[in-house]
Amino acid sequence: MKKFIVISIILAALSSQYVSSQQADHEFSAYGGMGLSTLNYKLSLGARNGGAGGIFGAGYTYFRGRERVSGTGRVVREDWGIHTGLELGLYNAKSKITGEIVSKGRTDSEGDLFDLHTHLFGYRETQTMMLLNIPMMAQFTMDRYYVLGGFKLGVPLMGRFKSKDAALKNEAYYEKYENWFKEELFSEGFGSYTINNKGKMKYGATAMLSMEAGVKWILRRKLSLYSGLYFDYGLNNIAKNSQKIFVNYNPDNPSGFTTNSVLSVYTEKVKVMAVGVKVRMAMIM
Repeated sequence: MKKFIVISIILAALSSQYVSSQQADHEFSAYGGMGLSTLNYKLSLGARNGGAGGIFGAGYTYFRGRERVSGTGRVVREDWGIHTGLELGLYNAKSKITGEIVSKGRTDSEGDLFDLHTHLFGYRETQTMMLLNIPMMAQFTMDRYYVLGGFKLGVPLMGRFKSKDAALKNEAYYEKYENWFKEELFSEGFGSYTINNKGKMKYGATAMLSMEAGVKWILRRKLSLYSGLYFDYGLNNIAKNSQKIFVNYNPDNPSGFTTNSVLSVYTEKVKVMAVGVKVRMAMIM
């Protein structure tokens, strides 16, 4: 994260030095983008699928421009600038787990120790994350074409996970008695269940490499429309593995058990990634 801050300061300083000798303009904009906007991770148990999302925000660009004559005699307009602002980023992902999970050393309602064997039949979980992104980027525009490049700092706002109609079966092995409970014993939480579960996720801030390119359409003298493609990629791990178990078993309420998110148990690295189409309405003030 410190590297991101240092690089952003250097980028801003270099850009301001370059544009200091040319005529300045102040551009204010509002924009939105949609596409693949997901959490990138690998599970030690199960598989991941990406999800759709988007970005919505407001920006400010300080730039200076000039006109030059090309080798063919055509007048070419060039602008260099610094772009910043605030945006909301929405990221989604899905996970699926099938298999057996063993949780050792659980205690039942009578105080006896047992090993909980949970069989998952296509457990599906969706994760949703929202970040407040702060871009620090350099922009270059030549006639109708533009390129943006730099970094974004993503501050966590919200993180939730949800499972729906998850089928599982709990069995217990009591080593002390060398005995299995594989039949339905709902008073102790053993048997087949369908659960619907949701909860909050904890995650850290992220630094993202960010790029954008496309076409600038002049609508009026001081009003423009940018349309292009954007790409954001998280540079650091935002996972916080605070949980060691997946199935929460409560001896005081055995049949009312819940699960933690797969991100807090079965993965050590989580990064954000987004690629999509972006439209930006801009006005020079």
